[in-house]
Amino acid sequence: MSNLHNPNSAQRLKRLNHRQRKKMRVGEYRELGFHLIATIAKGVDTDALLDDWLNCIDDAAISFGGHFDGNEKLEGVVFPVGEVAITEEIRNKLVAWLQARSEVSNVEAGDLIDLWHSA
Repeated sequence: MSNLHNPNSAQRLKRLNHRQRKKMRVGEYRELGFHLIATIAKGVDTDALLDDWLNCIDDAAISFGGHFDGNEKLEGVVFPVGEVAITEEIRNKLVAWLQARSEVSNVEAGDLIDLWHSA
């Protein structure tokens, strides 16, 4: 990615003051998240699983925006709220939590991405 298109390039960040970086969500104010798809096994109590998943997300003080197709796919984006930043550690913990559930047959999790400036 060239510096012309990289909102977090060192050259660009040097020109911005604290307020501008915060407003543009760059530098130390960058918000990371990741895309997630979980395949649910057939014949399980999806309501209980989804409640447990949302409690797990709440316990981590982050958020999940997405949908359950009513059949077998839970898909969405895990993103920060408040002061908690999404890290590789949080990502790995959430993926491991889903993989450990017998109701989940497959989990696909994307890499951490800049939620405001990713293409």
